[in-house]
Amino acid sequence: MPATFRCSIVTPSLSLLSADANYVSFEAWDGQRGVMAGASPFLASLGVGVARVELSDGTAKTFLVDSGFAQMRGNELTLVTDYAEDAANLNRAQAEREYADAKAKAVEMGMTSAEARAQVERAQRVAATKVALARG
Repeated sequence: MPATFRCSIVTPSLSLLSADANYVSFEAWDGQRGVMAGASPFLASLGVGVARVELSDGTAKTFLVDSGFAQMRGNELTLVTDYAEDAANLNRAQAEREYADAKAKAVEMGMTSAEARAQVERAQRVAATKVALARG
């Protein structure tokens, strides 16, 4: 039986997961990161993307995460994110509408400032990730 560690995914208002895991991958600000039991302690900024948790029972859960941080301390990985959603709960049609709305907003705003551009691009990344996860 492989070594396990505790994985938690939380937002400011919700705990989405607290379970034993064999492996977790997530999108950090500087690229994809994978974690197994015995990983050295770290603190990393999360990007927009997918967090995949391979649970100790052999199943896997997938989440959309949007910003925040990941902390490995001892035998526990915690992803604290501004927004997260279980991929199993995503609706493909709704995700595609959000993506179309984000693209339309980018055109409408004309990307006038760096801050506005960053907000619109973030909304597009979240919506595109939702679409990809909702498609399966």
